Amino acid sequence: MRKIILPIIMATMVTVSAQNDYTQYVNPIIGTNGMGHTFPGACYPFGGVQVSPDTDTIPHNINGKYQPGVYDYCAGYQYRDKTIVGFSHTHFSGTGHSDMGDILLMPFTGEVQLNPGTADNPDAGYRSRFSHETEKCSPGYYEVRLSDDDILVQLTATPHCGIHKYTYPKGETQKLIVDLNHAIYNYDGKVLWASLRMEDPYTLTGYRITNGWARENYVYFAIHFSKPVAHYGYQDFGKQNYHGFWRRFDLNHNFPEMAGRKVVAWIEFEQDDDPVLEVHVALSAVSTDGAMINLEAEALRPYRQQNANGTTSDAFHRLSFDEIFQSTQKAWNEKLGIYEAEGTPNQLAMFYTSLYHTMINPSIYQDVDGQYRGVDHNIHQNEEGHTNYTIFSLWDTYRAEHPLLNIIDPKSAADMVVMAAKVYTMFCPCGAMPGTKTGV
Repeated sequence: MRKIILPIIMATMVTVSAQNDYTQYVNPIIGTNGMGHTFPGACYPFGGVQVSPDTDTIPHNINGKYQPGVYDYCAGYQYRDKTIVGFSHTHFSGTGHSDMGDILLMPFTGEVQLNPGTADNPDAGYRSRFSHETEKCSPGYYEVRLSDDDILVQLTATPHCGIHKYTYPKGETQKLIVDLNHAIYNYDGKVLWASLRMEDPYTLTGYRITNGWARENYVYFAIHFSKPVAHYGYQDFGKQNYHGFWRRFDLNHNFPEMAGRKVVAWIEFEQDDDPVLEVHVALSAVSTDGAMINLEAEALRPYRQQNANGTTSDAFHRLSFDEIFQSTQKAWNEKLGIYEAEGTPNQLAMFYTSLYHTMINPSIYQDVDGQYRGVDHNIHQNEEGHTNYTIFSLWDTYRAEHPLLNIIDPKSAADMVVMAAKVYTMFCPCGAMPGTKTGV
């Protein structure tokens, strides 16, 4: 790819060479305080997953009355906050309105608590205090230590997967919250339905449907654990007036089908001497099968193994956290390396962080096999060699974002134009969000 030489300033020069790690000049914390509406977590260039900490649960409205404080949380994170609620997998960057915050995970030890608590009283729930001194972030990487349970959290991402690595204190029982009721710009009734299924001791699948800025958003997922599950359960905090014959079962403990409108689940893993638990989370807008295909393509490597009795069976080589992060870091360096900038350290940080922010949205919105959900909610097959995208805020981005991408990434820009044309034929000339349209 042809490089663009950009002199920022002619005095006190620091030159970025082709051999340098361009990601070192990016500071994802920039814009996370006040109204910058950016997030510090991990994502792949234009990736469909943005796995990042959410630091509070301010609702969009209570009984229909708008809550002004929610606007601060368009990206889920505020630098001034002292607690982390958990780590969700979808986030907007730099927008003036919001949605998303899908599939929140939170590692913990000790007593199971299924509500997030509050910033004033974090001990009342599963959220945790943290210190910025333990935060580290760069393109495709985020790290923090949860102070309350002394758990080190590391995050990275692929185009379709959020990759978690948790280091628990030695000797502690390793547990995990899976909150399908959590959302950014949440309100009572936003989640229309959510479902979980424990496929085997290592695999959890499911989906949820929400009604927010995206009027009908489907998020399917497949989660693979590096250790087997020992026990699990859930609670639906929504009222169900009909239970059918399901009521004959103990649905809340070790029952493989979990569903409802306000579902929060907990998982306990089998104990061993290894304090590390890795969790790979793949998303799809098409199906749980689509999520599994994405997971196998980017985080697991399926193969046929030879058994001792002469038969063969399906097996997986699980890619490690470090392997995946190195691949993601390489992808970011290739994107950021289109420019060779010169300037002071602060100027380089400002320039490369701004460039980084142009490559988060729009986001990939198709499975690795080319299937995607259209704004008509039918499942479509994309043409080979083309990529479908979502999250277009065209009333802002047509001025600068898309002209820039025409210069530095014409292939992606062309695919985005094709996608915009498809949205027009399916509905109207407007911005697009996952599986729907924004109306702006």
